[in-house]
Amino acid sequence: MNTGRRKLLQSAATLGAIALLPFSAWPKAPQASPNEEFISVSKFLTGRTDLSPEFAQALSVAFTKTDPAFQSKISKLADFISARNPLAADLAHQLAIDPAYVEIDDLPGTILTGWYLGIAGIGADAICVTYTQALANRLVADVLSPPSYAYGVYGSWADKPA
Repeated sequence: MNTGRRKLLQSAATLGAIALLPFSAWPKAPQASPNEEFISVSKFLTGRTDLSPEFAQALSVAFTKTDPAFQSKISKLADFISARNPLAADLAHQLAIDPAYVEIDDLPGTILTGWYLGIAGIGADAICVTYTQALANRLVADVLSPPSYAYGVYGSWADKPA
């Protein structure tokens, strides 16, 4: 299977699973710092409270490098969520139908891609922030090992099974 198809299937499965997760109420924090806003929005979107602050910082920096307006977009998204208290699964649709927010309707998917795949941006401008700590790999770590690791001596994966 080629990597493009694998990424597409992995993203689709992840986003499908996210839509089924129960989401906690949006925490209201006055005067949040940019990183706190990013973490709050991320917790809302992922439905997880155990997000790594170090990963969040690195992801936020990478997103800002790929889009200089990222922090202002996060603030706008945080304001929208705080004012309307939408369901996370319906957020992109609600942003898309409101003319004042249509320019950030893809932001929830972008943030989720960052958290679940460990990548900020797309194409030649993409920045790989992490692989093993990406949520897609952490969620299955109790059963699967990240596929980039070969256990054993060099070339042992090439031996035919007995």
